[in-house]
Amino acid sequence: MNERGSITLWVLGLTVMVLFLGGVSLDLWRAFEVRQDLAAMADSAANAGASRVDTDAYRASGVLVLDERAARDAVDANLDTQQDAGKITTRLAPDIDGAVISVTLEGEVDFTLLNIFLLGRGPIGIQATGTAEAVPAP
Repeated sequence: MNERGSITLWVLGLTVMVLFLGGVSLDLWRAFEVRQDLAAMADSAANAGASRVDTDAYRASGVLVLDERAARDAVDANLDTQQDAGKITTRLAPDIDGAVISVTLEGEVDFTLLNIFLLGRGPIGIQATGTAEAVPAP
């Protein structure tokens, strides 16, 4: 029984598996990083938007509501100054409901090592939403 080269095939298969696991860990880590960055930017922008209360409405009725135009402008200004703003591929319009504002951002992560195994299927989409609510000062 001739078994010459069986170790070579076993080591080659093991190398491919290690490359695949390395690709999964590397690309998964990058996706987590982008998701965390998008979430931090969305939270920051939502907080900026939630600070734009319609003071005339509050004085008239005592109910907190956001000034929609000022809140949207604050969200845009905040996102424009973010250091990682290049990771944002899509800014969805802020959702404003009374005193609550939600900011949703989308980004993409290109595969690196996994691209070898997935044959160029393209990037993975990431989405993060930040929500903030205006509250009266104590």
